[in-house]
Amino acid sequence: MSSVRKPVVAGMFYTSNKARLEREVNDYINRANVERYDGDLLGVITPHAGYVYSGSCAGYAFKALMDKDFDTAVIIAPSHRVGGFTCSVGDYDAYLTPLGEIKTDRILIEKLLDSEHLSFFPLAHEMEHSLEVQIPFLQVAKPEAKIVPIVLGTQNYANSQSIAEVLVDTFKDQLDRTAFIVSSDLSHYHQSEAAEQLDKVLIDSVSKMDALQLWEHISRNHTEACGFGGILTLLELAKAFEFKHAAALNYTHSGHTSGDHTQVVGYLSAAIYR
Repeated sequence: MSSVRKPVVAGMFYTSNKARLEREVNDYINRANVERYDGDLLGVITPHAGYVYSGSCAGYAFKALMDKDFDTAVIIAPSHRVGGFTCSVGDYDAYLTPLGEIKTDRILIEKLLDSEHLSFFPLAHEMEHSLEVQIPFLQVAKPEAKIVPIVLGTQNYANSQSIAEVLVDTFKDQLDRTAFIVSSDLSHYHQSEAAEQLDKVLIDSVSKMDALQLWEHISRNHTEACGFGGILTLLELAKAFEFKHAAALNYTHSGHTSGDHTQVVGYLSAAIYR
């Protein structure tokens, strides 16, 4: 029996109107001014708030991805509603959005689920927005791509290292046909100047490709990111696959949209490339 994960935040985080959604996502991507990376991208970091707040920032990440020819997108997103698990691979046949269905890569999902470190925890996916909001962007940027949906529960450096080891083993022979998409917002609910300082610490560590330094900053509350486990995992993948460069494509925060600079959320699009 086919298993399709249906949208739960359409009409809230993004419009449920198909034509409007396609137009808005195209606009976000087309307005992004991104340097070409000639297909040598490993993956991107992209935000996951409501599109009115973070859609323009996310457009930069997906604009960069359009320069890479890939068949499969591995989307790594944090759990906001459910705990009690480490890492869940979405055991679905497809994800549905107002733009239609996007197929999952069943062969790769089954291979990942054979690992002792990964499992399918359905509750982690049922109400989670952080992965879902990436899919309409991917459907516009790479409509033929399949996905491998991964939701992280417990986030720390050790878990990211373990997950990265599994991903390295799984994707080492098809890396040139794979893109990694890490879903994460940055600092939450600080005054804008304080948020910008916290976010700068994370951006500096990502730019240095230093996962351990980033983990130390996270552990000491020197910076924040709700999806830092995915960012650490991407940096570990970069080290294993010898991708040595990172570029911050765009940084902004919610205050630039809302006008309220007293409690903002930070947003980053970044690319990891060879």
